[in-house]
Amino acid sequence: MASGFEEFEPIFGKANAEWESNSTSSSSSSSCFLPFLFHFHALDTYSLRIHVTDFHSYTWEAKRSIEQLQDMRDGIGVGGSWVEFVDYLIESFKSDNVKLVLRTAKSQSSTSDHGATSAKLIAHKSKGMPRISISLEKLMEPSASDAMANLSFGLFKAFRSKNNSAVKEEQEQSNYLRRASDTEQIFMAMHRL
Repeated sequence: MASGFEEFEPIFGKANAEWESNSTSSSSSSSCFLPFLFHFHALDTYSLRIHVTDFHSYTWEAKRSIEQLQDMRDGIGVGGSWVEFVDYLIESFKSDNVKLVLRTAKSQSSTSDHGATSAKLIAHKSKGMPRISISLEKLMEPSASDAMANLSFGLFKAFRSKNNSAVKEEQEQSNYLRRASDTEQIFMAMHRL
C-alpha cells in the first residue's frame, strides 16, 4: 500500500483556461475567461482534492483516492516508486504548464450556448513529459461557495505561514549579526588592553 498524504503541502496556482478544440462554443476565445485559480490539497490521509474557480461563474472539484492515483500513474506511464509519482504530480501542478480545458454542450434543438458543462485540469512538468489529466465536476451553490471559501482561507493560511517564516528568518539573521557585532566589539576591547 502506498503511503498517505500526511505531509502533503497545499499547492495553489493559476490555470490557463481554454475551450476544448472540438467544442462548438460561440465564445471560443480563451480571452473571455476570468482568471482561474486552483487549490490542490490533502482532503484526508488517503485522498487529495482539487478546487478550480474563477470566483464568478465556474467552480469545479475533483477528489482522488490513493487507489485512483495509482491507476492514473499506471495509465499515464510515469514509472518509478509511489513517492516519485507523487513528486512528479506536485512538480507538474507547481509548473506553469497547468491548463483548464472546458467543454460546452449545445442542445440539439437550440443554438444557444449553455456555457461550460464539463472540464478537465491538465498539467505536466515540462514539454514532452507525461500529462496528468483530471476530470472535474461542476459545483453548484452552496458547494461552490464553500469551495471558494476553502481556497481563499487556504491561500491566506499559506501566505501567513510564508510571511511568519520570513519574519522569523529575518529575526534570526538580525540576532546573529548582533551577536557577531558584540563579539567583535569584545574582541576589539580585549585587544586594546
